[in-house]
Amino acid sequence: MACPAIPVGVDVQVESLDSISEVDMDFTMTLYLRHYWKDERLAFSSTSNKSMTFDGRLVKKIWVPDVFFVHSKRSFIHDTTTDNIMLRVFPDGHVLYSMRITVTAMCNMDFSHFPLDSQTCSLELESYAYTDEDLMLYWKNGDESLKTDDKISLSQFLIQKFHTTSRLAFYSSTGWYNRLYINFTLHRHIFFFLLQTYFPATLMVMLSWVSFWIDHRAVPARVSLGIMTVLTMSTIITGVNASMPRVSYIRAVDIYLWVSFVFVFLSVLEYAAVNYLTTVQEQKERKFREKVRTLHSFSLVSWASVWMRISSLVGWGQLGGTNACGKKDINAK
Repeated sequence: MACPAIPVGVDVQVESLDSISEVDMDFTMTLYLRHYWKDERLAFSSTSNKSMTFDGRLVKKIWVPDVFFVHSKRSFIHDTTTDNIMLRVFPDGHVLYSMRITVTAMCNMDFSHFPLDSQTCSLELESYAYTDEDLMLYWKNGDESLKTDDKISLSQFLIQKFHTTSRLAFYSSTGWYNRLYINFTLHRHIFFFLLQTYFPATLMVMLSWVSFWIDHRAVPARVSLGIMTVLTMSTIITGVNASMPRVSYIRAVDIYLWVSFVFVFLSVLEYAAVNYLTTVQEQKERKFREKVRTLHSFSLVSWASVWMRISSLVGWGQLGGTNACGKKDINAK
């Protein structure tokens, strides 16, 4: 006859949420993990003691649930000043097994709306060896099984909600296992990024527009201003990317920064176009003036030569007193 599954209740008290890493996509949490089950082999008779408490040395000599953290990268049980493990046995055989643990676990994050994003992370608990037919893992008091400290806070995130869920997890080679989830939602504070990213980028775009009011003949002033704003925008973009994972999709902050960069770059191209067109226009005007001057000089020389030729052929007196046949003009005075 098959033995029924051993029910093991779990409750958790979150002591602190130490850090959130966007680059590594993980979080670090310190918590008290408590297990509750009944082992009739540990029952004892007592009229004075309501329970008996032991340290971690007894844990190695009795059966305890083999709960582990799914998707954890590293974890450890605190050992200052001694191993933070407590085992409490009640006369009827009920057992309380408590540990203080710090765990770093994976959190899949979506940065499409960064820095206006919200992230939902989960810490998952599961029995390593015992399937749901051998060990029934459950939250001892439902949603009340998860307690948190009201003072928990993060510099970049607002912790919106902690809640618990549970479901079965299937492994093709071993079977079905009970899995417990500690879920929490984080909403990012925007003010830091306003000061460090958005405001500087906006000021650089506005500063690049100052070049529109500088005389186009002031080449050093306009060129140095344009290059400075372009390099500053490049530095801001590099700084933002250095603190983020290398994702293959576009983030909200990327759109803002690259649009700002395009505006700054276009202001430099605008001056290059204005300088080129002005130079071409000045060359055309110079050629036109030279052509007009040449034509004017040629016309003066031509009229002077004609007048001198006429003067050499016909004198002033002959031109005014005789006609073409050499006769005296009657109207001449």
